[in-house]
Amino acid sequence: MPRPSPDQPTSFFPLRLIPTLAGVATATYIPIPSGPTTTTHYVDTSLSDEMKKDDVQVIEDTVGRKSSSPGSHLVVNSDLLREQDSIELTATGKYVWLVTLAAAIGGLLFGYDTGVISGVLVIINDNLGHVLSDSDKELITSITSAGAFLGALWAGSIADRYGRKIIMILACITFSVGAIIQAASFSLAQMTVGRFIIGLGVGAAAMIVPLYIAELAPARLRGRMVVIDCLCITGGQVIAYVVDAIFYHVPHGWRYMVGLGAVPSLLLLAFMPFLPETPRQLIAHGKHEQAAAVLAKIYPKATAAQVSAKINVIQADFTECMAAVEGKSFMARLKELYKPANFRALVVACGLMAVQQLCGFNSLMYYSATLFALVGFDNPVAVGLVVAGTNFLFTCVALKYIDVVGRRRILIWSMWGMSAGLVMAAVAFHFLHIASDGSLQATNNGTSTPGIIVLVAIIIFVAFYASGLGNVPWQANELFPMEVRSLGTMMVTCTCWGGNIIISATFLTLMKAITPSGAFGLYAGICFFGWIAVILCYPEVAGMNLEEIRVVFEHGFGVRYAEKLRKERKEALKQRSVTPRAGSSLSGPSLNVAAEEKV
Repeated sequence: MPRPSPDQPTSFFPLRLIPTLAGVATATYIPIPSGPTTTTHYVDTSLSDEMKKDDVQVIEDTVGRKSSSPGSHLVVNSDLLREQDSIELTATGKYVWLVTLAAAIGGLLFGYDTGVISGVLVIINDNLGHVLSDSDKELITSITSAGAFLGALWAGSIADRYGRKIIMILACITFSVGAIIQAASFSLAQMTVGRFIIGLGVGAAAMIVPLYIAELAPARLRGRMVVIDCLCITGGQVIAYVVDAIFYHVPHGWRYMVGLGAVPSLLLLAFMPFLPETPRQLIAHGKHEQAAAVLAKIYPKATAAQVSAKINVIQADFTECMAAVEGKSFMARLKELYKPANFRALVVACGLMAVQQLCGFNSLMYYSATLFALVGFDNPVAVGLVVAGTNFLFTCVALKYIDVVGRRRILIWSMWGMSAGLVMAAVAFHFLHIASDGSLQATNNGTSTPGIIVLVAIIIFVAFYASGLGNVPWQANELFPMEVRSLGTMMVTCTCWGGNIIISATFLTLMKAITPSGAFGLYAGICFFGWIAVILCYPEVAGMNLEEIRVVFEHGFGVRYAEKLRKERKEALKQRSVTPRAGSSLSGPSLNVAAEEKV
């Protein structure tokens, strides 16, 4: 029988997929009839009558129950679809980790640019025609954030139509062009243009890469896999500081610093032909066979029936999404974000990202070399490397524990420590020499005790930041249902770069206006109130499927409901792994995941 047309309101349910070497699944299908408002499913005709009967029973168990109305066979039940998503119990192989590592190079673009500008600002001197003032430094730093803001808007507006991969490719090309323009700059205007173009690429990559990884990742590993992107951001910052230190005393060394930024973008571009589109995007574009092939690689121990059931879970969610947004303009779809449940998710996701950006961390990344030079360190770039290394090390801690401890708990345990570190820095700054205009004055007397305390306080702050707040906001795409996921992620990323613009454009001015103690005291207050907001409003969704999370914000901010749902799901999965239904093609030895992946 011919395949159903992509335009038909059907879902794909081949129960005996046989992957070939080319990755194409082969089977023959017959339709299971359904009423005009329900989904049609397809069963492999190569099976014996007994096996077909058993598989049809599995479909009924997985998808729903028989309808009492004449001419109808199945009624789609989304709750049962998610409940029977047994593929999540199977072990994953190396494939999804390798894809995640390759895609996370996009995070390296973000991190490298954030870190490299710190060294550039210290050694650029008059190479752009004149010695840069504080306003000039704030301009070439913040213009990248402005470009990233627009890049995130652009990527979010077309990610659903054209898919995730094409956005990543365009981000790589844009970043490479920006890096080359910067390296060849001989005026402030040229440098500003290069910084803006590179910002477009950074913004697009920062928006699309966490979304891409989250849609590929198995539910129980999603947190850790998205943290790999964050790990590449922090790793990019470490690499940038190493490059800064290498070229610190080289004439025009800043040109090498910014030019080398094209290397990771070209590397990611080289990997793109080998990276798959996400199964959810393939299903959304009617490419069910390709989605099945990708899922079979992500879950190599899964049975064909489990792959098919997973496709039906995603298809059911997509069908529900299309009912909400089909035929609507971009602005009309954007309004879907402001429906009560979606809006609560938006407030939580954007609010947490705003706290991440306004807590002062990025000011340390952009201006750490400048700051440490002012407090008396002889090699400020090397000291900045210590801060970047701390950030990388404690991001590794988050990688190990974010799915074990959970997003909510790790935030509650870490954000108070950020406030404590910033208060300590604010007190130490009070004992450093302050000029009449409120700014720090560079010292030629070596490092003082207050200067050392500032460094220790900043290391404490960064350690707590990297353990929690530096990573969790990038998980925010999991809070949005499929119909608004790319738009919600776009809004979160725009919040990131909007806050980044504020910090990068005002930090040096703010230190003069309210003194360094006042600036760091302000950041401490933002961290404290953010901590309170997390306690009250941030639900725990670790381990939940993306299709399950959509119901959480239908119950207020869902803090209690999410905890209740996670406990019920954990108990149900435990029972099913011990006593799978006999004879079902969804059961089998692959349900045993006692040997959980270790990272």
